[in-house]
Amino acid sequence: MVKEYNSNLLRRTITGLAIALPLIFIIIVENYWIFLSVISIFSIAGFYEWIKNSFIRPIVWGFNLIFIYFWLSICLLVGLLSEPSFALKEFYDLHELSTVSVYQIILIIIVNTALFDICAYFVGSNFGKIHISPNISPNKTLEGLIGGLIGSMLFGFVISYSLNISYWSVLICFFGGILAFYGDLLISFLKRDKSIKDTGNILPGHGGVLDRIDSHLLATPITLLFFILIVIL
Repeated sequence: MVKEYNSNLLRRTITGLAIALPLIFIIIVENYWIFLSVISIFSIAGFYEWIKNSFIRPIVWGFNLIFIYFWLSICLLVGLLSEPSFALKEFYDLHELSTVSVYQIILIIIVNTALFDICAYFVGSNFGKIHISPNISPNKTLEGLIGGLIGSMLFGFVISYSLNISYWSVLICFFGGILAFYGDLLISFLKRDKSIKDTGNILPGHGGVLDRIDSHLLATPITLLFFILIVIL
């Protein structure tokens, strides 16, 4: 059991780093069109897996969740603040004056969600006893959820202090952790309905693209909006 856990954790870590490094590059470059291309690829791949696995209501649930709620809202928020060709001048000016860019905020949100997942996985795997939803996701425990939320809150304190931004960031990171949990639970429900473990096998240790972005689907758009309101606007 311990050997399997360590092996899976190693695969997840390597895959996570392989995904994180290009994302960090995009954040550093701060090019909207590269950002748009990457998020579009992930969204299309996720929706393809939704269709391939015959998950319920592919248009009402899948398309609207992935492309309207997730893809469109993120692309609009980032574009209106960072791309001069169609950004609102007032927002663009505020973005230019801000000490934290919208791309750095995206990175903060990605790290917060990933940190929540890692802490919840570690605490739940080692100390979890109280199962939250055994019929949907047997491995999710109350201890894991609490561990993930504590990790998110500590991360919120760190970024608030180090970047000298509002300590409302702690609450936003906490809320982002809760949304990440429900996003993961939603995809787990869809997989349980089809009696499958992963949505694909393209990402070692994580499964498919939808397995990887499940926590981000619900969390990213709302936490991005909240961070923009307290950091830039």
